Amino acid sequence: MRVLRIALYALTGAGLIVNAVIHLQLAATFDAVTGSLLSQGDLFRIQAVAGILITVALVIARRAWVAAIAAVIAIGGLGMLVLTTLMPLDLTALGLPAIFEPVWYSDKVIAALAQGIAALTAAALVLVERRRRAAVSHTP
Repeated sequence: MRVLRIALYALTGAGLIVNAVIHLQLAATFDAVTGSLLSQGDLFRIQAVAGILITVALVIARRAWVAAIAAVIAIGGLGMLVLTTLMPLDLTALGLPAIFEPVWYSDKVIAALAQGIAALTAAALVLVERRRRAAVSHTP
């Protein structure tokens, strides 16, 4: 079980970090897509920082609730990526840009795969950590 936990933590962290690096590399390219409050580049930076911070929290805390947050970040990012590839998303009423990018290119595919892996492994971590904590609390 220990090897499984280590592998799940490593895969979750790797997926989030790969996604963060791609978002940081692409952020400047998307600064021109603006809303009244933030640009799409700013949203990319926020996504990257969230991924990095939750990865650090995973390494430090190793708790189910941290894995759950990692899963939400990864699922949310993947959902936005797929949604804005399939249809325009107008967020201008919130001060955010209208986002629509119907093209799949290598960085986008890698980001989608990284977020998908992070989402699946983080969800598995929630289950593994909850089961482990329950077993520890029932040990005499």
